Amino acid sequence: MNTDLEPPRVPPLTAAEHARLRNRVLDKARPAAHRPARRWVAPAVGVGAVAAVVAGTLAVANNSSDDASVAGTTLQASPEAKVGVDLGAVQQRDLAKIVTECQFPGEGGPAQIIWSRHVRGITKDSTALVAVALNTKKAPAPKTTVTRGGRKPGTGGAPSDAKLGYRYCLTRTPASAKLGSVGSVGRVPDKNWQTQPTDRRALVTLGSENANLTYARTTLQAWAVYRALPTVATVEARYVLDGQPGPWTKGVVEDGFAYTEVQARGKFAVGEKLTTEVRAFDARGKQIPVG
Repeated sequence: MNTDLEPPRVPPLTAAEHARLRNRVLDKARPAAHRPARRWVAPAVGVGAVAAVVAGTLAVANNSSDDASVAGTTLQASPEAKVGVDLGAVQQRDLAKIVTECQFPGEGGPAQIIWSRHVRGITKDSTALVAVALNTKKAPAPKTTVTRGGRKPGTGGAPSDAKLGYRYCLTRTPASAKLGSVGSVGRVPDKNWQTQPTDRRALVTLGSENANLTYARTTLQAWAVYRALPTVATVEARYVLDGQPGPWTKGVVEDGFAYTEVQARGKFAVGEKLTTEVRAFDARGKQIPVG
């Protein structure tokens, strides 16, 4: 007997038969808990979504924290404000309005405008001009109290902590009784003006108001002017009223200064105030501590 016979030839498998055979072998070898592989897709997506929500929550909660990272990961946040206040540069024809507003009665003038911006108003059919200015011409203090636009600057001249002559001011246009307080001016304390922003305190407040009301008392407004760190590209603010936060509102950052403004709607009493939360971001969307 010839035992040295060649085995019969087996025709080659087609691509489909090869794939089917391979899948059958792998399916028998794979533990039951791991079949089929497609089941792993949904849990992976779910984990990613949860991580994104957590990261977003941390970024929002870190409004004024000095911590730049959590668990070794740098916080990145995209500004989420849907409403902005910036209306551009102040037109030449409007400069006279704000120069007048930036002077106290009895001062020599005109005031020197250092920074200005055209911003939204306290009503839908109004706007405002905000500025930082310097009184370069001193004059004797007025002998009597003068009131303009609801302001009472007093008779004693500049206080001892504001001798440098810097001030912040805001005028509303068009002038209308329903706007409530039409104009506002306040002195910048010398200490505030001389304080420079830092990496741990990107915004230095020069002046603010948190109790502006429309005449009908249906809109309560808060606004503030800051000196800003050069790396600040975006500022946002929101009010907190009765423990409930309002929406984030995008402010203005320009030439080393910044302005934020928020508005709440309702029925308010004279003297009621808005608490404001502020946050800042650099050009890459990284949140910067504001102090």
